[in-house]
Amino acid sequence: MKFYSGNENINGLIENAMEKIKTIVDSSTIVGDKVETEDGTAIIPISKVTVGYVVGGGEYADLSARRVANHFPMAGGSSGGMSVTPVGFLVVANGDVKFINVENKSLYQTVLNMFNTLLNKINEKQAEQEEQGDEE
Repeated sequence: MKFYSGNENINGLIENAMEKIKTIVDSSTIVGDKVETEDGTAIIPISKVTVGYVVGGGEYADLSARRVANHFPMAGGSSGGMSVTPVGFLVVANGDVKFINVENKSLYQTVLNMFNTLLNKINEKQAEQEEQGDEE
């Protein structure tokens, strides 16, 4: 029995799909573009990318065609999926870097944590102003 040793069709299918995935997923998908606020604070979004991919194929012919031909009809297919999930944010302010985790938290918890951070910053500013007032 002869077997066809060329895999050009299946290899082409795999290479084409991988090239498409490379164009969709790059480093800016995971580490987003920096956003700067008026006070100089930089916020950088961080995401998790999950990619699933499957490809398959086979050569099909009846037994008499296999004995005569050097190659067989090929059938194949590919499929894939991708999801982008936000994980958190890097916040760079006054030389400090903090990570705000938003994964597996409800919106309420995330907003509450951000509000607490904001209150802490306001308290720090007030303490600095009081220290400057005491020095004068």
